[in-house]
Amino acid sequence: MMTSKTKALWDAMATASAAHNEHNDCTVKALSAATGIDYADCHKAMAKAGRKNRRGCHFHITGRDAAETLGFKMETVPDSKYAAKTMITAERDRALKSGRYVIRVRGHVAALVDGKVVDWSQGRRHIIKAVYQFTPIAAAPAPAPKVASIPAGSAKWLAFTKYKKADNLELF
Repeated sequence: MMTSKTKALWDAMATASAAHNEHNDCTVKALSAATGIDYADCHKAMAKAGRKNRRGCHFHITGRDAAETLGFKMETVPDSKYAAKTMITAERDRALKSGRYVIRVRGHVAALVDGKVVDWSQGRRHIIKAVYQFTPIAAAPAPAPKVASIPAGSAKWLAFTKYKKADNLELF
């Protein structure tokens, strides 16, 4: 049974999906739930990655590009890191209790956010084929501010150039 929080999230995505006249969009919904980004933005990112409207796609191919566009890193979680074999056991698995994941089963993907499945397939015995973890990409450090150069021929430039190295004056 979905919690009120996951139910509200699922309902919001279903409404946005209907507004986009979508079908077979489990990849978009899973990406939206796993990243916490609005459905419309995820829909655009998946389209940019190659997903056609109203058609399913291979999440392990297009999901990585779409996640990068949205500022997230998608990594495949090795089978040895988790013990879950089905969607039911994924919610109970300690390794998957916290974090944002997308679980791939045969013909479908679903989001697992902080140990709760956000999908219609919650509580079903779908066998897990792969688990992908989503982490935000750290923002690149801001470039160092450039020191403004003194334009040649200006009053400041002439004042600066009148000193010679032999004067040995502290200029700054």
